[in-house]
Amino acid sequence: MGNGNLDAFWAQNKQAIGQALPHGVEALAQVLHPSAETFGLTQKIQSTSIQWVTQEEKTALMFCIVPDPRDLDRVLETYRLVKDHQARLTAVFVHQWTDGENNWDAFVITPHRAMQHADRIEGSTTVRERGPQLREDIYTLFTCDREFPEPGCAEWAELLAGPIEGVYDQLNVLACRYGCEQTVENEMVVWTGSNNKLEAAFFVLTEPASIEAVINIYETIRRSRCPVSFVFVECERPGLYDIFRLSARSYLEHQNQAKAWAGEKTKVDGVAGTPSKQLDNLRWVPRWASHVGCIKGCLNYLGIDVSDGWLYGAMGHAFVLNISPGLCPSGPTDWDTSGFLKLGRNIGYIAECVEEYCPKQSRHLREVQEQAWEFTKRAIDKNHPCYGWELDIPEYFVIYGYDETGYYISGPGCDEGKGPIPWRELGRSEISVVMVSSVRPTTPSDDRKTVREALAYALDLGHNRRKWTDRSGGLKGYDTWIHAMEAGMAGRFGLGYNAAVWAESRRFAVEFLTEAQDRLYKNLRSLLTAAIEHYTTVAENLKLVSQTYPFKKCDNEPTSADDRANTAIEALKRARDAEAAGLDILAQLIENIPSS
Repeated sequence: MGNGNLDAFWAQNKQAIGQALPHGVEALAQVLHPSAETFGLTQKIQSTSIQWVTQEEKTALMFCIVPDPRDLDRVLETYRLVKDHQARLTAVFVHQWTDGENNWDAFVITPHRAMQHADRIEGSTTVRERGPQLREDIYTLFTCDREFPEPGCAEWAELLAGPIEGVYDQLNVLACRYGCEQTVENEMVVWTGSNNKLEAAFFVLTEPASIEAVINIYETIRRSRCPVSFVFVECERPGLYDIFRLSARSYLEHQNQAKAWAGEKTKVDGVAGTPSKQLDNLRWVPRWASHVGCIKGCLNYLGIDVSDGWLYGAMGHAFVLNISPGLCPSGPTDWDTSGFLKLGRNIGYIAECVEEYCPKQSRHLREVQEQAWEFTKRAIDKNHPCYGWELDIPEYFVIYGYDETGYYISGPGCDEGKGPIPWRELGRSEISVVMVSSVRPTTPSDDRKTVREALAYALDLGHNRRKWTDRSGGLKGYDTWIHAMEAGMAGRFGLGYNAAVWAESRRFAVEFLTEAQDRLYKNLRSLLTAAIEHYTTVAENLKLVSQTYPFKKCDNEPTSADDRANTAIEALKRARDAEAAGLDILAQLIENIPSS
C-alpha cells in the first residue's frame, strides 16, 4: 500500500477533514485525494463513501460520512458498505450534533474490530458552551427514564466483570432496582417495564470482528424501536469492554471504556509515591501474553508503529505452545525466550537485559538486584522504556519510572500504575529470577527477512521443543494437554489461563499471516491462504477451549473428565491436527521466500 503512514496522514489532515465534513462527500474527497496518491492508491466516490483502491481494484481504505447519527438507515447503509467492500480500514465520520454543530467523531472499522471509537474532530468550540445541557435535554426526550451509569463510572466495570453469565446476573440486579423484568435471548438482554413496555436492551459483542453481528444489532433495534441500547464490545483482554450507547439521539455514540480483570476493578490506588523520574504515557498494552503486552507498550512509547498481528507473528509468539504438567500456569512464561527476543530486531527494536537465576537470600541475589536497579535507572534516564519479570505477580510489567525506593510499574492488575516496588524485592519469590530489560529502537528488516525468520522459528517451536523448553512444547504440547484433560488432571486455574494465552496467540497468527499476504510476493498467495485456513482452524478451536473453561481466579483443583472436558478434548485434537498441517505449509513457504 505504497509508502504512506496512516498516523502521519491523520495528523496532517485532521483539521482539513473536520472543516470539509459539513460540506459533504465531495468536499471531503478533495481533501483526501492527494493523500491517496501518497499511498499508491486510486480514489473513487460511491454514494456516501470515498474509496481508495489498489491496482487490482480491491478497496484498501474507505471513508464514510454520517451527517445525522439519528438516521438509523444511514448507519446501517454504512455497515453494509463495509461488509461488501471488506476494506482493511474504514473511517466513519459521525456528526455528534448533541455536542453542538460541526463537532464530529471518527470511528474506525477494521477486519478485526467493527465498533471502535478513534478520535474527536472538533469543528467548533460550541460543545463547551451548550453541549452538556443539550445532551441532558435530548436524553430526556429520546431515552427511557433510567439513570444509567455515567461515562467513566466504575459501576460499568462492576457490571461487566467476569464471565458473560456474571454480566447477565449483574444487569438483572440493576433491572430489579429499576423495577424492570429482564429476559436473555442469545447475547441480548432486554428490559421491560411494569406496563410491559420495552425500556432498554443490552448487547454483548464477544466477536468484535463481526460486521454481520453489528448489522444484526442495528436491525434488532430498528424492529423493536428500543429507546436506548448499550453495546458492550469485548476487547483483546477479557473483562475490558468498549461501551456504545445507541438511541434515537445517536446510533453511533461511544460512551466510555470499562476495565475489569475477571471480577476486579482496575486499581490505581497502588501508587503511593511520585516517581522522581518517569517516562510519560509509558504503559503496558493489556494482553494475556504479558511479555508481548509490555513490549507493545514500549514500542508505542518509542513511536514504533507495528500491528498486534505483526508483533506476535514476527517475534514468533503467535506460534508458541508450552504446556507444563497438569496445565500448571507456569507454562505460558517458563520457556527460553532468547529466540523470541532476538527476532525483535526485525521489527525495529533491540532488547538489552539483566537476567539471572538467584536462589533466595544468597549474596549473589543482592548483587544482581543492584545491577538490575542501576541498569533500569540508566535506561530510563536515556528515555529507553523498560519492563521486568515478577515486579508484582508472576507476570511481566512495564517499568515507567523510579524514585529512591523502587520501581513504578504498569501491568496485569495495575494498568494505570503501581509503585514504588522496592528494588530489593526482585527475585525473592520461589521462582528466584531477576529480570529487567530495556528497549531501544533500531532499523527494521525488510518484510521477506522478517517473515522467513519468523516462520523458521515457528517450525522450531512446533517440532524441536528441546531447543527452547524442557516442558511439552509445540505439537507435543497438545498431546500433554489432551492427556491431562482425559485423566482429569488439568488444574482449573492453569487450564483457563493456558487456554486464554494460546487462543490469543493463534488469533494473532492468523492476523500475521494475513498481513504477510499483503506484504509479500503474489506467487506466495496460495500458500499463505492455505496457512491462514489451517491457523484459523487452530484459533477457532483454542477459542472454544477458552470459552469452555474461561479464566477465573480459583484454586487449581483438577477438572473432571466429563462431557465438558470432552468438548475441549475434541477441540484440542482438531487444533493439533490443523497446526501440524499448518507447519507443513510454513515449511513450504520458507523454501519459496528468498533469503536475500
